[in-house]
Amino acid sequence: MSLRAFHIIFVIASVLLSLFVGLWGVREYMDTRNGSGLALALVFFFLGFALVIYGKRVFRKLRELP
Repeated sequence: MSLRAFHIIFVIASVLLSLFVGLWGVREYMDTRNGSGLALALVFFFLGFALVIYGKRVFRKLRELP
């Protein structure tokens, strides 16, 4: 497996994991009404969004490489 393929798979897996943890935080907040669950959700949704932007930029750059 090339470094390019590994990087693409790792970014996709990281986005999915951050979305899963964000949903977990939302569910935790709905069950307990504790602010830490909401904070967890917001942080991981933001990180997932940032990873999507990072992934787009990296995929564009990796496409230009031979």
